[in-house]
Amino acid sequence: MIVDRYYYNQLNKKEQEIYKILYKGLQEHKDLIPVQKSDGVSEEMVYRIFCAITDDNPLIYYLNQSVISMAQDAFGNIAICPKYFFTEDKIRQYNKKIQDTVNKLAVQLKLTEGSELEKVQKVHDYMCSTIAYDFDGADKSDPAQVIMSHNIIGVFAHHRAQCEGIAKAVKVLLNAVDVRCLVVSGRATTDEGRTSDHAWNLVNIDGTPTHMDATWDIGASEKGAIAYDYYNVTDAQIMRNHTIDGKVPECSSEKYNYFRMNRLVFKSRLALKAYIEKGIKAGVRMFYFRVDGSLKPQEIIGEMAEFGGQIILDQGQQGRCSQIVNVKMKTCRITFY
Repeated sequence: MIVDRYYYNQLNKKEQEIYKILYKGLQEHKDLIPVQKSDGVSEEMVYRIFCAITDDNPLIYYLNQSVISMAQDAFGNIAICPKYFFTEDKIRQYNKKIQDTVNKLAVQLKLTEGSELEKVQKVHDYMCSTIAYDFDGADKSDPAQVIMSHNIIGVFAHHRAQCEGIAKAVKVLLNAVDVRCLVVSGRATTDEGRTSDHAWNLVNIDGTPTHMDATWDIGASEKGAIAYDYYNVTDAQIMRNHTIDGKVPECSSEKYNYFRMNRLVFKSRLALKAYIEKGIKAGVRMFYFRVDGSLKPQEIIGEMAEFGGQIILDQGQQGRCSQIVNVKMKTCRITFY
C-alpha cells in the first residue's frame, strides 16, 4: 500500500507542518488540536489544508471540512476545533466496514495481480458495473444522505455515491494496491449546458499520468456494456467539458486510452464501415468506437447505424438498433438487436 500525498507537497513549509499536526489530531478524533502562534494562520489557510488532507487521505471521511473553527488564548496560541460528521464509536464501525470491503474487493477483483493498467481497469469497471450515482445526494433537506454520498461510505457501505465519494473510493482501492492516484477537483459541464462542482481521478500508470472520470462513465454505462468515454484521457480531452482547480500533473499521452489501445479510433468512413461489416458478419452486435479528424460523431452514428442495419436486414434478420453518442468525446455506441 502506498501513501500518495500529492496535495501535501503543493503546500508551503508552514502549511505542511500544520497539515501533519492536524492529520494526527484528526486520526485521534481530537476536539481541540493546538497548532502554533496565530501569526499568518487564517480560516482560508485551514480550509485549504483540510481539503489537502481529505483529498490525500480519503479515509479521513468523517471531517466536516466546510466548518472552520479556531480558538486562541491570551498568549496568542491557536488551536483548530474540527467538526466531525460521526462519533468515535460510529467511525470505528465504519472503519471496520470499509477495511473489510476493501480487503474483500482486493480478493474478488484480484487487484494484487496483473499490471498497473489491469488494476486501474478492474477498479474502473467495478465502479461502472456496481456503483450507482446517488441523485438524492444533493438534497440538502437530507443532510445524512448528502454526507454519505460525498464520501467513501456511500461507495463501500451503500453502493451509491456522488462524484466526490466515487473519486475518493477509487483512490482508496488503487493506493491499496500500490497504484498512484489523485482526486482532482474542478467543474464539469453537461451537454445541456449545466455546470457544477465535480471530482474525478488522475491515475499514474507506469509513470504515465492520465485522467479517469469513473462517475461520468457510470452515467454512460449500460447493463453489460461498460463505458470508457472518460477512461485514461488527456488534458485536452477532459477539458472539453471539465475544468481543473489548482495544479495537477500534465496528462498528454493517449498510451493507455481504451479506444487507442484497442484500435477503435477511426478517421475515415471507409475504415469504419469495414470494421462494422466485418463485425456483423462475425456475429458482433455492439460497436463502440471513437471518431477523429473531420468526422462528426453526431452524423457518423446515424450513418453507421443505417449501414449496419442494412447488412443485418440482408441476412434476413431485424436491423433495429440503439444509439449513444458523446459529441464532446467523439465516441459512439451502436447496439443492434
